[in-house]
Amino acid sequence: MYSTIILHANLQYAEIPVDEIPNVVNQSYIPVLTSLLEIPKLEVVLNFTGVTLEILSNEYPEVLDLLAEGIKKGKFEMTGTGYSHPIFPLLPIEDSRKQIEYNLQVMENTLNYKPVGFWLPELAYDPTLPSLLKEYGYTYSFIDEDLYKSSSPLTNYYNPSNSPYISARSFVTKLEHSKNFISRLLSFQRALRIIRKESKKVDFSPVELKGAKGTITGLKVPTIWSIVTSACMYGYPFVSFKKITKLISKHRKQDGLVIPYGADLEFIGYRTLVDGRLITPNRLTKLLMKILKIEDNEMILPKKYFKKIKPTDLGYMKTGSWAEDLTLDLWTKDEDNQKLERLCEEIRWYFRQLQPDEINEQIWKHLLLAENSDGRGWDPIPERRLACFSHALEALSLVKELYREKKFKKK
Repeated sequence: MYSTIILHANLQYAEIPVDEIPNVVNQSYIPVLTSLLEIPKLEVVLNFTGVTLEILSNEYPEVLDLLAEGIKKGKFEMTGTGYSHPIFPLLPIEDSRKQIEYNLQVMENTLNYKPVGFWLPELAYDPTLPSLLKEYGYTYSFIDEDLYKSSSPLTNYYNPSNSPYISARSFVTKLEHSKNFISRLLSFQRALRIIRKESKKVDFSPVELKGAKGTITGLKVPTIWSIVTSACMYGYPFVSFKKITKLISKHRKQDGLVIPYGADLEFIGYRTLVDGRLITPNRLTKLLMKILKIEDNEMILPKKYFKKIKPTDLGYMKTGSWAEDLTLDLWTKDEDNQKLERLCEEIRWYFRQLQPDEINEQIWKHLLLAENSDGRGWDPIPERRLACFSHALEALSLVKELYREKKFKKK
């Protein structure tokens, strides 16, 4: 059996103010990375956005030292992603290219690292991405298991004759919306019963995803497993470490890469998600030590795993994300988001009036930062959303000035 976990770090986090970054670093990033380095035979996947790596390079170089140590020792595999954590299916192709390129540039400058795996922000995917990622040297991408299952066979859930797909996250939402102790307890017991049952059915086998002009290997991240392991680390009843490892061990006969936990690094040591409970770095360490003790289990980096196992399934995955309804509505339907997108489209109109070499890096970076998904989705604090607006307005002002200069020169 092969397994790993993936932790995603983003200092543009929707609900975290900028002035809390020191606490995020000191309560989460440093203790968690230090703990991971101390666990023998542990190999894990880490995703840090380009913007996050820039902030760490400028203000917290000790975090980069920990990452570099883990890479050198073969304990950490870093993935690529979008520079500012955008929703790729909502971007024009040229913007997607810039997001990928700037992120690669930052990884090279800060860690001297070239990734082969890709973390899709919010696991948001569309069929143009396989060929695009392959262009930049990526061989595999993490994908949402629920979205993949809902695409095979391909079903249009806007067709009224089809029943909507119910994702694992919906069970947690019902629990959070319970009004009193009794209803919460009943919701928790029901959710746990369903989650345990569904977690046993997960097929971790890698899949070769068919895209518009090529394929890419997909590694499935099952939300249902992240939920059940989180419940264990939060200390909920009936979800002990012993029971979790027993559930994981049921996948021992699979050749797939078992990923029992894939979530935000900030949830460990800093940010509580439900009931005011906090997962401490010690709780994560305890879970990982238990997983390592599973018979015939090897925690392994994906790039090493693919030298042993190749995907045998060829599949298709439709456009979507790991939001509860598997759509992109979370980042499009809000009126602020629609206004933001109108501003971004205005910027792109001016881009089309200029030659590519006339648009400088400063303007591009402001546009990419305006595309940040955390200022748009989930429940961002006003500071994060206003940052997107500010970057959009700055990009618009600068590109308008360039356009006017070019226009008047011609006259």
